[in-house]
Parts: sequence; structure tokens; C-alpha cells
Amino acid sequence: MAQSSFLSRWTGRPESGETASPDSELLSHDMSAPEATRSQLSVWSISPSLDRIRQELDEQAGIIAEAKRLLEERLAPFQRHLVEQRRHVEQCLKQLGARLKPLRQFLDGQASNLERVGMHLNGELKEQFEGFEGFLAEQRKTLERANQYLDEQPLPLGRYLEDEQRAIEQIFRDLEERFEPLGRYIKEQQRLLAIMTEQPVIEEFGLLASFCGERHAALERFAAATEYRPQALFAELDGIYRKYTAQDGGKSKHLARLLEQTRQADLRLRESLKPLPREQSDPDLHRLEAAS
Repeated sequence: MAQSSFLSRWTGRPESGETASPDSELLSHDMSAPEATRSQLSVWSISPSLDRIRQELDEQAGIIAEAKRLLEERLAPFQRHLVEQRRHVEQCLKQLGARLKPLRQFLDGQASNLERVGMHLNGELKEQFEGFEGFLAEQRKTLERANQYLDEQPLPLGRYLEDEQRAIEQIFRDLEERFEPLGRYIKEQQRLLAIMTEQPVIEEFGLLASFCGERHAALERFAAATEYRPQALFAELDGIYRKYTAQDGGKSKHLARLLEQTRQADLRLRESLKPLPREQSDPDLHRLEAAS
């Protein structure tokens, strides 16, 4: 079985006269995978750093979800208590209203009688019963006090319900104080997330993605080419490097670092692809040259 050359290992395709190894067939299959399949890969799985971020986010989301669940579980009895208290007070007010109804009807009747008597006194009987006006005025005040008394009867029950609400609210305030550190932490996370949506950050990440996209396209064209021309690849990568170096002008530290690191990677690959220096004294080499 012929040994595969660097070209066949690089492109994943056997050269003429070579037998494709299982590894090369697998590599070729992976490289020809549909874009839809590649796009289904999780964005977090391509880097340990991203995977740690995902784990951290999942853990934080789980902690907050668990805190919410525990709060709902712990606070449910107080919610039921307030709901039941309100229901009982409303029931008491309804019963009180039923007991006060005859008294209100009586007072309404007395008020109507006083109104009729007053109309008569303002008419033909005014001179004869002028002194009776004072008595009617006292009766009206008595009816006003009686109505005020009836109006005040439901008030104690309402105050009682408010007192219950305040007592339970104290428990909620104590709980709020305990959760204050968590609230500050969440606000800090929200601030950090807001920074990620600022326009300069979006533009910077867009520039980084554009740079990576152009390098990916260059390497894709090289891998798909029928001729082995690494110098064309390196010339294209050099052009991309110069383009983004001039475009950014050192404003983005992330792009500057990415440019430098990818530049070093390109140089190392170019160096590794250089042919080995020929040894003039190697007899095997002379025989190969003569045979060619």
C-alpha cells in the first residue's frame, strides 16, 4: 500500500496511485458534510472557554429558577392566608350589611318624614309652628349621627384586614433584605449583558467575524482546488491580513491580537511547507534525479 503524501493528508483526497485510508475517507466525508449539518453543531462546543461560559450561564439560570421555585413554595401559605382572610372579612362585611339594612331603611324613612314635615312648615303652617323648626333641626342632626354610626361599622373589619396585610408584608420585607445581595448580583449581570449590546461592541465582533469569514473562504478555496498551490493561499491570507490591519488601525485590541496570532499561525504553516534542503552527496537523491 502506497504511503499517502502530505497533499492527500491535507486535502483528504488520495492522489493517483494511492489507496484511500479509512481516516482519509472519514476526513473527506466530514469535509463534504452539508452546511445544514455543520450549522446544527452547538456554538458552545467549539471551545472549552465557550463551554465553560455555557455551563456558568446554565448554572446561574438553574440557581435563579430554583430560587424562584423555593420562594413560590415558601410564600404559598402566606398567599393562601391573605386570600382566606380577605374572603372571611368580605363575608363578615356582607353579614354586617344585612344586619344594618333595616336600620338604614328606618333612617331613610325618618329622613323622608322630616322632609315632608319641613315642606309643610315652609308652607301654610310656617307661622303657626315656627318654633317647631328647631326640633326638626335636632332630628336631622340625630339622623346624620345615626347614618355616620352605620357608615363606621364596617371600618374596623377593613382596618383588621390592613393590619393582617402589614403583618405579612413584614415577612416579605425581611425576605427582600435577604435577597438583596442576589438582586445586586443580577443587576451587575444585566449591566454586563447590556455592554455586550452596545454599538461599539457589536461593530467590533462584526469585524472579527468578517475577518474570520474571509480567512475561512480562502482556506476553503485552497482545500477544494485541484492544484496544490500553497503560495496562492498564503498570498491571499497576506492580503486579508494587510486589509484588516489598515482598516482597523489598531483601534480594536481583540482584532489586533487575532491578527497577530493568525499571522504567526500562517508563518508557521508556511515554514513547515517549505521543501527540505537537498543533500548533494545523497546517492539515492542522484538516482531519483537521473531516473526523472
